[in-house]
Amino acid sequence: MLLKQHRQVWWEEFKRLSESREKAEEEMKTFLDEESNKNNLFFDLRNLAQKLSREWDTYQTKTLAPVWQLKEDLKLKLMKMQCYLSKESRVKPKINSAEVLQQVRFMKRQQKAILEGLILESLSLERELEEVKENQAAVCSPEELNGLFLAVPAELLSLECPCPELRTLLLQQYQELASSHLQRLQQLDQQLEALSRSSDWKEEDQWVFQTVINQYPSDLQSRRTLYLDMLQRYLPHKSRQELVAQEKAWDHCHAVRSQRRALLLAWARLSRAFVLRAAAAAAEAAAAHEAQVLLAGSRKKQLQICADLKAKV
Repeated sequence: MLLKQHRQVWWEEFKRLSESREKAEEEMKTFLDEESNKNNLFFDLRNLAQKLSREWDTYQTKTLAPVWQLKEDLKLKLMKMQCYLSKESRVKPKINSAEVLQQVRFMKRQQKAILEGLILESLSLERELEEVKENQAAVCSPEELNGLFLAVPAELLSLECPCPELRTLLLQQYQELASSHLQRLQQLDQQLEALSRSSDWKEEDQWVFQTVINQYPSDLQSRRTLYLDMLQRYLPHKSRQELVAQEKAWDHCHAVRSQRRALLLAWARLSRAFVLRAAAAAAEAAAAHEAQVLLAGSRKKQLQICADLKAKV
């Protein structure tokens, strides 16, 4: 029953990935064909894609074709032997069992070596892509974080305000707000670093763990039972207790990363909203200052008129 449920989940995932791959490849081909005439970079990329396609054809010819040929030969020999045993044919087929067995074993060793090489290369590429994604989405150096939070936006620095005290107050409030968010972000980064140091799992095992869990949708019935069962199959050297402990640590790490992303998004919105409010406050102060100037001018004119009338009297 578990295997049937696994098969259904992975078949759905296979269909989804296949459709996504076909769509992405078609969009990439169309894009490269359109842009290759405008930019040499895209022309080189199109040439690289064609080169990879030729390499794939060569791989099929040298690796997959011999397997299918051997399979067809074995099927033919087996069919002849079955015909002879069922007395449909009187001619006994000449089959060298030792030679056939040697060919099969050689092909299995060759395919195993090729498959292991491809798996290692695939894991390496996937880890590199994952590192790039994490570096772009989550990881920043302390200098970049300080620049992201503590750097005052140009709109705030160039704010025209007739009241220097108000401008100073706005800058001070922005820096205090940025410092509090930066402190919270640094705390989350320290938690992630502590979680990373506390794990004694190999990087490859961690990757397998996360990949297997991610294949099972969050709304799937008996999701935890299924992915724990699959993890025990993929990581037989890990006990169930170790898997459960890693699951808790991974959930904690995932929650902290979610908090970190939410904090960055919240700060982006809050910073923009603060700049807009500051601009509105400065505009209001400028309007009030202009009204005061007009009022002072009107008052001065009134006093001048009174002085002239007094002089006439």
